[in-house]
Amino acid sequence: MLSRIWSLVVKELIQLWRDKLLMLVVILGPVTELVAVAWATSGDIKHIPTVVVDYSLTQESRALIQSLVNTETFDVAYVRWSEDEAIRLLEQGKAVMGLIVPPDFAERMENPATWPGKVQAVLDGSDTIAAQTAQSVIQGAVADFAQRRLGTSPLASRPQHHASGIDLRMRVWFNEELKQSNYEVPSELGLMLVAVALMVASLGIAREREIGTLEQIMVTPLRGAELIIGKAVPAMLLAYADFLIMLMVVIKLFHVPMRGSYPLLLGIAFFYLLVEIGWGLMVSAFSRTQWQALLFVFSLMMVEMVFSGYAFPVENMPWLLRHIAHLVPVKHWLIILRSILLKGAGVNVFWRELLALAGLGVVINAVTIMVLRRKLE
Repeated sequence: MLSRIWSLVVKELIQLWRDKLLMLVVILGPVTELVAVAWATSGDIKHIPTVVVDYSLTQESRALIQSLVNTETFDVAYVRWSEDEAIRLLEQGKAVMGLIVPPDFAERMENPATWPGKVQAVLDGSDTIAAQTAQSVIQGAVADFAQRRLGTSPLASRPQHHASGIDLRMRVWFNEELKQSNYEVPSELGLMLVAVALMVASLGIAREREIGTLEQIMVTPLRGAELIIGKAVPAMLLAYADFLIMLMVVIKLFHVPMRGSYPLLLGIAFFYLLVEIGWGLMVSAFSRTQWQALLFVFSLMMVEMVFSGYAFPVENMPWLLRHIAHLVPVKHWLIILRSILLKGAGVNVFWRELLALAGLGVVINAVTIMVLRRKLE
């Protein structure tokens, strides 16, 4: 049995090696795409185009605007003299934020009866990520400006006019610098791994059927289970090699911290690949050509990405879709991957995800074996 499986594995590897274009796509494609996507998304959002309407034209209003510029998040690209002009720039997409300083801003900052001064920020919510970043940064910048102005103002001697009397001290764990890349890059690594595993596994049997060699294989002493294992092993080797390369790129090039156990991560990655390769082999069984297999894989990848929690938080989905997401392997894999990389977590932290992944793996591979046996009989 082992000799027959080994012969099929060697035959598959030779066939893959002769297909130079496919090898380049499988090995270099995901790594190149990971680098390009991670590079594009790993930087903090800066230089948000901003329009300012300053009705106050005082030293205080200019100091407030300068404090926003100093954050490097905002670029004051436009200065206008009416709110209508600012709104027009927001509608045209030329600005993401509009800052409106009222005429009485300086007076309210200095007058105990009307303190504090008020400003209005208008955000373009169609660009959600930029708008959320702008919202959090401007809140912090305005609060810091008000605190500094209060310290040098006559109001500082009046306890009743202090901000709140609460000493808020915040500490961030696992991502101290709040780098968006520490969340996005590991997620992109996980999704690229899905693509490699599905693509390589889905082409195995479909390629044999397309070139007319599947019937020749079926008349050999190979059993159905041996054929499945022989097709799965080369896909596993290629996908796992890609994972090791991409993991090194994520840690060394993009400086994502690796705080957990390498053996634990590599072991779980191996078993996770078995789950995805099961999906790929099932796709291969239903596909008559390699193009059909790739189209099926593309559709499956879109479903997995939507329900992975990467682009859309699973917690915000409707009740039914939340439960469907629990049946998607990559959703559990991304939680495990980020927990090991960023938190240094062990099995005691993500054992539920690990059990879910194991259960899905058993079901998917059992169904795949049953379907392939029927298709190959």
